[in-house]
Amino acid sequence: MVASWEDRAGHCIVCGAAMAPKERFGALRPACTSCDYVFFRNTAGAAVSVVVQARQLLLIKRGIQPYKGSWGFPGGFQEYGESLEQTAVRETREETGVEVELLRLLGLHYTTDDPRKRVNTAIYLARPLQEDVAVSLIPSDDASEAGFFSIDALPESIAFEHSRAVLSELLEQFPAGEIR
Repeated sequence: MVASWEDRAGHCIVCGAAMAPKERFGALRPACTSCDYVFFRNTAGAAVSVVVQARQLLLIKRGIQPYKGSWGFPGGFQEYGESLEQTAVRETREETGVEVELLRLLGLHYTTDDPRKRVNTAIYLARPLQEDVAVSLIPSDDASEAGFFSIDALPESIAFEHSRAVLSELLEQFPAGEIR
């Protein structure tokens, strides 16, 4: 299993005592040496928006690691108390300034190439609510650039395995014409 920042926690969040690997609930898990706290390493939830206009896709250039400088769909980690749909809409707005309507779920991907943690990523097909959205793009948050690209002429460096998989699936499903 890939080590993450969570693996570096050395002290219990409940009482402050040292954590140590112990057999708990059928697996070796970090457990407090003083109280009953057991750390369960959980997969994160995330969502992305595949924002389309005909055969154009909205992509962001990542301004942070991992994959800094590579392109991908606007998206990110789910906040506590937020649905995956809300995550997709919020992240798209934060990273591009674009308000979107989600059209349908394209799929779920288990992403293993994010060094921060393993991620269940919901991929949504979306459309912008604004007219002439290309002129109103405002990259921010963790995006250094944002733009629409023809699915037939995408940037070379695409971040995350889920983005590359979705692009392949879209090209297969929609070899010509509008993506819907």
